[in-house]
Amino acid sequence: MKNLFLICTIFLLSIISQTSYAFDWTSNNVQLLYGSDFEFGDPDRTTVTVEHSNGWKYGQNFFFVDVMARNDIGTEVYAEVYSYLSFNKITGSQISLGPIKDISLLAGINLSNKPENDHFKAYLAGLSFDLSNQYFDYLQLDIAAFKSDDVSRKYGLQFTPVWSYPFEIASAKFKFRGFADFRTGNTNNSGNFNILAQPQVLLDIGDLTGIKSDTVFIGTEYSYWHNKFGVKDVEESVVQAMIIGMF
Repeated sequence: MKNLFLICTIFLLSIISQTSYAFDWTSNNVQLLYGSDFEFGDPDRTTVTVEHSNGWKYGQNFFFVDVMARNDIGTEVYAEVYSYLSFNKITGSQISLGPIKDISLLAGINLSNKPENDHFKAYLAGLSFDLSNQYFDYLQLDIAAFKSDDVSRKYGLQFTPVWSYPFEIASAKFKFRGFADFRTGNTNNSGNFNILAQPQVLLDIGDLTGIKSDTVFIGTEYSYWHNKFGVKDVEESVVQAMIIGMF
């Protein structure tokens, strides 16, 4: 099973090697966040996050990298990379199954140098359901098998809704965006079920100041982690101030 995860991941992630001219579209942003009351190690942390996504002939790719300055261990780096193969794009047809607009095969890898989590590495493979509609910039649900390198002969299941919902209050434009990972199994610890949710509320100050809409946002991210790292009863609840630039 582990070899299957590796084969799927290597095959699908090779898509990222496509040169930029092959992409139908690209989206990038850089985020700066600061928050307190983190569990495990330094409670106060500044994070720089770089996100990239693109669409190409048969699907799309997405990755992000978090770089955190910590007083206890120095620089912490965490990254997730995903590739998707779209049924609609490959077949040239259009799925219409209630709210489902497309189904994609997904593969991903999660990496970290966190010493308290034993230099974490995990693999994911599964399906992604495009639920986009007129109310959301994007809305999808990923369902994937999950395998961590440090857990022998155990596999978990992860459900991840991802969304971006634009709204307005008076003349101000906002986005409510984020994700939530619901994961069960695949842990050496006693917290067999864990949740990581990171919703954001962002004010479009680029539009508000007349610079350019959808370029600069300020706001907050609420990070909630139930059974962090699979450790039972470790609850993390952090409100972070953030600024994000999109390009």
